Order: sequence, then C-alpha cells, then structure tokens
Amino acid sequence: MEKRLCRICEAEVKADYLFREMMFGTREEFEYGKCRKCGCIQIINVPDDIGRHYPPYYMSFNQHITPLKRLPFFKRLFSNIRIAKKYKTSDSWALNLLKPLRTNTGARILDIGCGRGQLICSLFNLGFEHVNGVDKFLPHDIDHGFGVKVYNKELSDLPSNSYDLLIMHHVFEHVDEQVQQLQECYRLLKKGGVLLIAVPVLGEPWEIYGRDWVQIDAPRHFVLHTEESMKQVAEQAGFKLNKAIYDSTGFQFWASELYKRDNPLTLPDTHEMYPIDTLFSAAQMAEFEQRAKVLNEKRKGDSARFYLYKDQ
Repeated sequence: MEKRLCRICEAEVKADYLFREMMFGTREEFEYGKCRKCGCIQIINVPDDIGRHYPPYYMSFNQHITPLKRLPFFKRLFSNIRIAKKYKTSDSWALNLLKPLRTNTGARILDIGCGRGQLICSLFNLGFEHVNGVDKFLPHDIDHGFGVKVYNKELSDLPSNSYDLLIMHHVFEHVDEQVQQLQECYRLLKKGGVLLIAVPVLGEPWEIYGRDWVQIDAPRHFVLHTEESMKQVAEQAGFKLNKAIYDSTGFQFWASELYKRDNPLTLPDTHEMYPIDTLFSAAQMAEFEQRAKVLNEKRKGDSARFYLYKDQ
C-alpha cells in the first residue's frame, strides 16, 4: 500500500479507500486515506490532469449573477443601520454567512475561489461596497462595475494587510497545500481580521454512506476535514479558531442516495442536475431537511463554517 504524510499533521496516511468520480458520472477511481492522528480524509495523489475534472460546465463557472444595483445615496448613508436590521430579519444566504460577525458595510471583503462572483455581487446589492473576488482558474478578470471585480490572480499577487474579511466558501477542500494557503490568507488580513471557511466535514453522513457520501467528490476534494484537523491547520498558520457553525442541508442525504443507486449528480448529456423529483417525494425531501437540522444541532452534519481570527 502506498503511504503519504498527512497534509495537516504530517502523520502517516495509507491508501485506505478507492472513491469514484460521481458528479459527472465518469466513475474513475482515486486513492484516498484517513489520517489516524487528526482524522481527516485526503487524496493520496492529486491527478496531474486535475483541470480535466473542472470542465466549462462545472457549477462555479456557471453561476447566476444578479445584476448590480447601487443603493440610493441616503440608503448608503445609513447602510450600517439597515444591515444591522437585516441581520435580524433576512434569510439571505449571503447575509447568513456574515451574521455571526455582524460585518459592517464598510468592511473590505475578498471572496477567494469565487467563480464568476455570485457572492460578492449579492453582497454589493445588500450595501457592501468594498467587495472583490479572486479565482486563479478563471480565464480572465471580470469587472461587474461599481468597483466590484473578480481577479484572475494567485493570492501571492495581492497586497498584505488589505482585508477585514476573507471568505472561502467550499473552496478550501479543493486546496492541496493547505497550510501555505492559510498563511497567505493570514498575510492578506488586517489585524483583527477574520477568515471564514465553509467546508465539508466528516459527520454522520460519512458513517452512513461511506464511499457514496456526496461530499467526497473525488478527485476534486483533496481534504475532507474534522473539527480537530481544521483547528490544527488554522493554528499552524497563526489563526485562532473562535467559532464553528454546522450548516448542512438535505443535500447530504438525497445526493448520497443518488450515488448509492449508482446515479450521477448531473446528467451526462445536458449537465443539468439529476431530476431528483423522479426519485423522492416532497415529503421525503422535507424529511431530509429535518434530519439535516437535527444533525447540525448535534454537530454531526456534513458541512460547517469555521471563523478564524487574526489576533496580531
């Protein structure tokens, strides 16, 4: 059995598993192993042709972008008061990410691995004016207007101590050199800044479904974390992990059930999402969401947001 050192704690990792590519249904197999020390699961060898597994129809390259609309002057003048109220009442996905921080509208925000910039455009329309993104896999920069841009750059190309908040929303699991990536994030943040990382975590769905757990997403997901491994990698980069919020959804169940039945997540001809209404009733889908809510309360769901703080 081939052996590798853990990307997080450098303990020995053996090739324990063969996981299939099932988002597009190629069913190619890739070796993964579980670290006996920090508990994370990781790919043994990143494919040399990993770009092949991010085709033009990959979801983050085809985000729906809401056209930008700048708030009127007086609404911008009192934007922090408006946002404070929205944190209490809005069910906006974008605001929900920032709600634990009560981020004000003057914060300088960078979304890392943002695709075409769906999140930053949503934040701008809510009143956050200093928002940008970076994604090294885009073919070119994107200018959405009003100063909202997505840069085709490496993090190392950006200036130090420039941001109040960095966001990596389901991006970190795609990163090979994890400690180095967080060190770059630490450099980019101002003192007291926050890095928000949302990632899959090894919860109860992994125990239930094993290789059919949808969040394995071989070979695109290089590392599948535990709370302990996230804490270790954060501390190695100088961060303090202050908060973890579990936010899994019914997706962890219905998509894993697809894989269990040997169905891919997307249709091979149109690349649209598999028509799940042909397999699950509305009542079953509601049950999946309820089960996810219960798991989140027990901190056993398969997705969590981690809030990392730069103290120095």
